[in-house]
Amino acid sequence: MRNSVSVSLPTGILKQLKNESKRESASNSEVVRKALREYFFRTEFTRLRRKAMIEAAKKGIKITEEEIFEQIS
Repeated sequence: MRNSVSVSLPTGILKQLKNESKRESASNSEVVRKALREYFFRTEFTRLRRKAMIEAAKKGIKITEEEIFEQIS
């Protein structure tokens, strides 16, 4: 099931959206959906990374962000 959401965009962002839609040969909705999926992925990754760093520190483990990325990917 699909639902619609109305979003107010500043002129500059709307122009970028339209340009990207043309470049990708996609609708505005497709570009926005892709952007939201990427945003949700990044925020979840950041949340997991933070949690992993805290847990590692509690256990006295020194781990880099690159090592976390390798483990999650």
